[in-house]
Amino acid sequence: MATRSKQVTADPNVVIADGEPLHLRNRYLAAVLAWLIPGAGHAYQRRYLKSTIFSLSVFMCFLAGMFMSQDKCVYASWEGTEKRWQYFLQVGVGLPALPAAYQSWRGNTEGFMAPPASSRELDDWHHETASGFEMGTVYTMVAGLLNLLVVFDAFAGPLPPPVNPRATSDSDEDSPDSTKRKSGKEKTD
Repeated sequence: MATRSKQVTADPNVVIADGEPLHLRNRYLAAVLAWLIPGAGHAYQRRYLKSTIFSLSVFMCFLAGMFMSQDKCVYASWEGTEKRWQYFLQVGVGLPALPAAYQSWRGNTEGFMAPPASSRELDDWHHETASGFEMGTVYTMVAGLLNLLVVFDAFAGPLPPPVNPRATSDSDEDSPDSTKRKSGKEKTD
């Protein structure tokens, strides 16, 4: 039995979660899939509940941001007056944000996820959506950051619970020296 557990833990794609081996399949592929489509990496690993929860969480946050901003807050712009640094966080959701990079690369200023043609058009977007543009930007950035945590979980598996340093010294509590420390007195023979 000890040899079997040693063999299981020797595989780099197996981690110990809650005392049980968890096979993560190909960790690198799972991480890429988790980035491209939130939850896909966990589905590949056959961790379906986590896949569903992560997918719904990331997509709902991203879609809420897009709804608030009337689909205008996700775009990539590296030239001109605006450098869209927020896009680097938004692209954490993977495929849902990639059309913006394509639009920017093509130089399109019209269409879905296209950057504004001018600062005047950007001002109009802010005026049309009130605070929805800024709130939508925040929601889509949070969705991207959240998906990066999902990617980490797909690659490394669940984090182990924190270790209580006092729990590791349980054997010390039963020793005669610990009895002396607890009572403040030393036992005499």
